[in-house]
Amino acid sequence: GHTGKSVGNSRCTAGKIRKGRMRRRASAVIVMAALVFSAPAVLYGFGKNKVNREVFRWNILRTVHFDVYYPRGMEGLARYAAVVVEEGYVHIANYLCHELTTVIPVVIYPSHIDFQENNVIMTILGEGVGGFTESLKTRVVVPFTGSYSEFRHVLTHELTHAFQYNILFDDTSGERASHLSMGSIPLWLMEGMAEYFSVGIDETCDMIMRDILFNNHYATLMDLTMFRIKSGYLLYKEGQSFFRFFEQTYGRYALGELFRDARDINFKQAVKIHTGKSLDELSLEWIRYYKKQYFPIIKGRKFDEEEGEQLTFHQKTQSSYNVSPAVSPDGKHLAYLTNRDIYSSISIIECDEKKKEKKKREIRTVLRGITSSKFEGMHLMSNNLTWSGDGKSICFVAQSRGRDVVFLIDPKQGDIQREIALPLRGVKDPVLSKDRNHLVFSGQDNESSDIYLYNIEKNRLRRITDDKFCDRNPDISSDNRFVIFSSNWNSGGNIEQRGFRIFKVDLASGKRSILVDKEGSSLQGDLSADDRKLLYVSNRTGIYNIYRYDMAAGTDEMLTNVLCGTFYPRWFPDGGRMAFVAYQNLGYDIFMRNLAAVPGETDTSRATEHIEPQFPTPYIDFSDSVIDEYFPRMSADYVVFGLAGSWGSGGVFTSFAQVGVSDHMGDHRLVVTGNYIRYRGQDNTDYNAAYYYLKHRWDFGLGVFRQRNPIFGIYTLTDVFTGINSLIHNVYSDTRSIDRYGGFFLASYPFSRFFRFTATMSSSRYEWDYYRSSGRPDVYANLNQVSLALNYDNVLWGMMVPLDGMRGRFQATQSFDVTGQDFVYSSVDIDLRRYFLVGKRYIFAFRGSGGKIYGRDSEYFKYYIGGFNSLRGHPFYEYYGRNMFLGNAEFRFIFVEGIRFGFPLFFTIRGIGGVLFADFGSAWDNEYRFRDPETGEFDDFKADMGFGFRFTIYPLIILKLDYAWPYYYNRFGKRDILFSIGFEF
Repeated sequence: GHTGKSVGNSRCTAGKIRKGRMRRRASAVIVMAALVFSAPAVLYGFGKNKVNREVFRWNILRTVHFDVYYPRGMEGLARYAAVVVEEGYVHIANYLCHELTTVIPVVIYPSHIDFQENNVIMTILGEGVGGFTESLKTRVVVPFTGSYSEFRHVLTHELTHAFQYNILFDDTSGERASHLSMGSIPLWLMEGMAEYFSVGIDETCDMIMRDILFNNHYATLMDLTMFRIKSGYLLYKEGQSFFRFFEQTYGRYALGELFRDARDINFKQAVKIHTGKSLDELSLEWIRYYKKQYFPIIKGRKFDEEEGEQLTFHQKTQSSYNVSPAVSPDGKHLAYLTNRDIYSSISIIECDEKKKEKKKREIRTVLRGITSSKFEGMHLMSNNLTWSGDGKSICFVAQSRGRDVVFLIDPKQGDIQREIALPLRGVKDPVLSKDRNHLVFSGQDNESSDIYLYNIEKNRLRRITDDKFCDRNPDISSDNRFVIFSSNWNSGGNIEQRGFRIFKVDLASGKRSILVDKEGSSLQGDLSADDRKLLYVSNRTGIYNIYRYDMAAGTDEMLTNVLCGTFYPRWFPDGGRMAFVAYQNLGYDIFMRNLAAVPGETDTSRATEHIEPQFPTPYIDFSDSVIDEYFPRMSADYVVFGLAGSWGSGGVFTSFAQVGVSDHMGDHRLVVTGNYIRYRGQDNTDYNAAYYYLKHRWDFGLGVFRQRNPIFGIYTLTDVFTGINSLIHNVYSDTRSIDRYGGFFLASYPFSRFFRFTATMSSSRYEWDYYRSSGRPDVYANLNQVSLALNYDNVLWGMMVPLDGMRGRFQATQSFDVTGQDFVYSSVDIDLRRYFLVGKRYIFAFRGSGGKIYGRDSEYFKYYIGGFNSLRGHPFYEYYGRNMFLGNAEFRFIFVEGIRFGFPLFFTIRGIGGVLFADFGSAWDNEYRFRDPETGEFDDFKADMGFGFRFTIYPLIILKLDYAWPYYYNRFGKRDILFSIGFEF
């Protein structure tokens, strides 16, 4: 007898539990169809890991409107956060004319790396995520990164989202979330408001608006609403600029009314009510508002390519960052950080002036990050590359195994020469001294960001500054006598001051003096080879430009005068040239310029004014704040329920509900799923209840389950798709009934973000009744299993499919006879997948898997292959046996970028793609025979090839239509057409 048909190349084993890290969707209560939910109850096989390397003991500081959760020992930062959020509360409440109806939890992590490893949400967070607010519990979660100004920015931004969610879901004065499913609140409206309330119009918003207006990259309000944009960052910055325009034109209190009316009716009608204009007319008014502001400043200013020779071209390479240039000691090469090959990398470009006649300078990548635990993050916007004086080392900082580590690498091969792990929560802007013996950098502890000096030879760390001001961008003199850096230090003690000055510290005496004391911010200083001059950037005119300061003469001259912004000026060794970064056309590029010529006349008048929000004093006495120890209390994360239809002579009707519950820190999680199905006149109810403990590095889970229907497991989204495909292809046509129930325990240990060990124990009862016409004997099995698995996954994902990288899984399973009547078998399985992204548009995908089942009762456990998810040119699950191998190769491409449907469908096809594929594999029991000696055709070996179409229904579903031909070595068989739904392998 057999235990049933498995999906694809996996086997059907009794009591089998899917493994991997649990994910959940942070959203309000949702009513959806059975196809569209994302709340898995158990751990998946593939996927990256969150590694809890440090276990915090949490306290809660309570104010009237907020509960501030913070690690014990950070009381000072918690009290500061309480002041910030209460000031932000008054500020936002005045704008929106709304009072919060609930106390908002605010969770503070002591560094960005600790924040990335949070359990509040299960999503893997990248370096670019500065904070988040989830909507059901309205938890505001932010890291401290060493800058109190940035801390206020992020806290107020996320607090604005808390207000928005409170208006949308808890405000009883309106219709609440009734229209959200139709997208009545555009994302740019949410994010633009949050940015404007938190920082007003800052230099970043100002720079981007100038760029998109002068270079014709701006998106209209309709483009933003429909997500027709060239960069996701425009949702934030164009939205931010819109709210400044809207307040100035239609009044301060119109902002909150516009948001509420967009909730209660829809955004377009809300615009008409408050402005008397259509969305297109308002968009034109908004754009003209900024054109009138920016166009008069163009006189005397230049576009980036007019300021020097362009070395990188982000538009051609489809990158966005080419930053942190570092010139080699011989002046012939330049190293820089880039994301031109979709990963953050270190590349080196030839910049020898004698070879400038070359049409294309040679570029080579020496190190690629974000693909291994050694380089989990490359800190694109807070890094600094430097060469050693002998040109044999390049220094930089990277996130490595959950901490910031300074690396020295070989510039020729990228080999690691040295790793320097420092006892700090964060490291930024490292600079290696010319003699390779000293390292100066900006280091972060629990309360501040200061300048440190590390003696590499003596392994000695020295703190150069010690205060709560933000200190950045250090450089060390060639003789190691002094250090320069930028700081927002001021005599008034305002640790949030946005203006930075450049300071000099004598290392022998510790004496500090001011080098550059100008209006605005002066940053990113770079000393000349003789330590007499300084290149730096300043926004004293409202635009970041490069200046040269002569320390002996005390003179200061402006070297660039661009429309958008220049950054990271770096001397060439001879002092006659400089490299720098310029922002234009929605990206950053490296430039090179000759400094021999005296700069012409430049307009140093103020180009634009940055508008900062004024935060009113809160009416709370913080001396009365209460500090409590944190104790876990469970509350709902989400509730998902829905129905699926009934059709055919037998009729199928199914309903399901799933509830996710956790404590505020996400360390304790409970997921309960129930499912009812009426199938062929039979009523069946399924359930799955699982508890997970995720506080420490080891993750533990235990649960019970029962499945009685043969189609939908309804425990994961994959089970939904599996069930639908089972109906489409009638996989369970020979099955009368199924009853499987039992319990499981699992333990998972992540070695790194990419590599994980999982052990699972389960005990279950498995009963499978077949129709007599099927010829299969019924199965009644007790199974007690232990499975050990290793998982590796460094895949970079696109919208719905893996783009690049590798994932693999090795699993060994052993069952035991505990009662004397239990089945015993052993199995070994391997699954390897590799993806190659070519030209940032095309994907080559390969999968190879295999397995073997053996032991006393191995006859009852077999692999089944054939059909839509394995051998597409062969009948469904036609081939089975205790041995199996399967290979798939695909070439994937997109030929229609997307289609958006309006009334009455209201859905989006994100892409219409194609695939060319070839499959091969085999499943057999005893002797394997590759070819039939009589016919010359394949025997146990099976193969096919074909092509298919992919329709991506945003955001969860891929509809797949495949045309496949079996291949028998000397001929092709009859074409088969297959329709299925789900994800690509």
